[in-house]
Amino acid sequence: MPELPEVETVVRGLRPRLVGRRLRRLRLYQPLVVKSSLGRFRRALAGARVAGVSRRGKYILLELHPADGRRRCFWVVHLGMTGQLYACRPGAPLLKHTHVVASLSSGDQLRFRDPRRFGRMLLLAEKDLPDYFAALGPEPFRINLARFARLCAGRTAPVKNLLLNQNWLRGLGNIYSSEALFVAGVHPARPAGALGAAELKRLFRALRQVLRAAIAGQGTTVSDYRTGEGLPGGYQNSLRVYDREGEPCPRCRTRVERLVLAGRSAHFCPRCQPDSGKRARSG
Repeated sequence: MPELPEVETVVRGLRPRLVGRRLRRLRLYQPLVVKSSLGRFRRALAGARVAGVSRRGKYILLELHPADGRRRCFWVVHLGMTGQLYACRPGAPLLKHTHVVASLSSGDQLRFRDPRRFGRMLLLAEKDLPDYFAALGPEPFRINLARFARLCAGRTAPVKNLLLNQNWLRGLGNIYSSEALFVAGVHPARPAGALGAAELKRLFRALRQVLRAAIAGQGTTVSDYRTGEGLPGGYQNSLRVYDREGEPCPRCRTRVERLVLAGRSAHFCPRCQPDSGKRARSG
């Protein structure tokens, strides 16, 4: 599933091609991807000007100024597991599983493709944004170490599980939580509340370091992810432990191991991320 670096990469790629352009024509090949009123969705997008492209956690927000002069609204897109949102020329082949095509005043097209159809989009009024995103935790780049420590304090769940919890901290998934824990030298099954001050500091810094590097690398393409230009990312070539079970650790050459916590894989190096013997509940 695309995580913060992938979604941020898509946003940065789309922004220069969308902002200031108008949506001229909308074709919905699979209307079920729209999770709000279809009629209102069509009316709001018809002729609307794209005033901004931004990100909240794993969500993409297109700020729209409707053609009829009504208040601005937001076209919200979640890529799900296999979603792709990209801009291309109209002559580009229409790939299978393309569900939405919006023609732009620039001549480009904005396309949404999703083979597994777990992605979704909807239209939100500006006043409804706070409620819709109220349950999300803070952005990793918008908290300080003290707040991060408070988030962990007293938590008995494995730290890996908390990193995956969007209500606790938004934007992370299996890839970058595994990578950050490796960089920090923290075992994924450690109770978050048992981490010492030095470990918390290392993990806090590792999260930012890994996320920034992944954004610079245009995200990780394991299977379906594509940038806003429809291209694969490049950070998969820099992964240290994720999906590398049985391969040598890049730091100490010990074989990378995998364990399952609450039904999700956790890849780690048993030497660089020693198990303290005090494990958290995996549920």
